[in-house]
Amino acid sequence: MRRRATAAIATAAAFSAVLAVAALAAPAAGAGQDDSGTKFWNIDVNHDRDYTVGVEAARKRVFSVSATVTDPSGVQGVSYELWHGTERAKADGVMTASSHCVKLNETTSFCEALLTADPNVNLRSNALAGVWILTPVATDGAGNVTRGDGAYFARIKRQTYMSQTVATPQTVKKGQNLTVKARMTVASWEQRKDVPLIGHQVVLQYRKGTSGPFTTLKKIKTDRNGWATTTVPATADGSYRYDFATTSLTQATTGSADYVDVK
Repeated sequence: MRRRATAAIATAAAFSAVLAVAALAAPAAGAGQDDSGTKFWNIDVNHDRDYTVGVEAARKRVFSVSATVTDPSGVQGVSYELWHGTERAKADGVMTASSHCVKLNETTSFCEALLTADPNVNLRSNALAGVWILTPVATDGAGNVTRGDGAYFARIKRQTYMSQTVATPQTVKKGQNLTVKARMTVASWEQRKDVPLIGHQVVLQYRKGTSGPFTTLKKIKTDRNGWATTTVPATADGSYRYDFATTSLTQATTGSADYVDVK
């Protein structure tokens, strides 16, 4: 058996969103050329278009990683490495798993694995939130090993939560101010519990009546206890809710709406 250099890698669509940290994992200029013919196609992480996995404070999260793998001599097996850091040798977080491969034809297999992100094992620091580099490792029909370094990634994020939105008073006169509040928390892998999400922007949204789209009324930052609080004039019967957009480290979330009768 011989170990091959980085495999040729292709996708159905260009990975324009690959971050700079992924580039650090790519082979240096002048590295040995791959002559294996092994290719990894259509890599999928968690069946999510942004390759994102949200992880709670103290509960492990099992998620899938898959690829279509082809080699002229066939595919014997594939495993996946997911690691965090600027280079694999100094990674401060690692997840690995062997895949189950289904043979599509003599040269091509679909290989899927289940990886586990666990705050009690491999996510003990909040600093591990963000981009993780994904390296598929294939063994072809002749026993040669090929690593697909530097082209794929996953986003491992801290799960966020928005409480039920509360608008007061109920009922309210038209033109009277409503106070609208909700609380945001985020998973702390270090503390194994949810903690206030402090100083992050959320948007207050409103939907007139009982159907139709929500529109944004205001942008507000959460306070030191995670609360978003603001006032708005009541104009018509409708629902209010807070929405939090994703960041590079935290998942997006939307709170449940509160319906208000306006007299």
